[in-house]
Amino acid sequence: MLRSVVVIALMVMTAGCMRGHMEPTITKDEALARVEELINDTVANIDPKPRLDVDPTTLKLYPCIRPPGQGLDDRIYIARAYYLRGIPKDKIAEVAQQVRVYWEQQGHVIEGVSKNGLNIAARSRPDDFILSLSWTAGDVLMIGATSHCIWPNGTPEPSRSPDPGEP
Repeated sequence: MLRSVVVIALMVMTAGCMRGHMEPTITKDEALARVEELINDTVANIDPKPRLDVDPTTLKLYPCIRPPGQGLDDRIYIARAYYLRGIPKDKIAEVAQQVRVYWEQQGHVIEGVSKNGLNIAARSRPDDFILSLSWTAGDVLMIGATSHCIWPNGTPEPSRSPDPGEP
């Protein structure tokens, strides 16, 4: 189940990194703030209130994936995921439904839901960030948000011409 949400997220990220690769974007700090806002606003609407436990593997910057033959650039994307600890096992399905309803009420687009309703992939509006809710081992839900491809400082770094004395 988690794999399907991850696959959807990766497909969306790849598509998002192919468009407008030289246009200005938000900065990495703005992207991180928006990712955290999307997660925290969602969690604030969950009952019972979970304890957030960050997934340490998401505490880094990720390089954007480009199609073959399109060269490299320095764009990145920001992702954060948190385990929602302290939700009783008998409330997991109810909490997943609360998340889905909240996202729909916010105008976010639901891209996919697993048969059991515990894995949800969505896109935020108006900024098109990826949202995910996943059911993980040990009957724990995980919530995540991922930005689209951005320039760390909001604009492409100027091309560096080699000095005439450089080999």
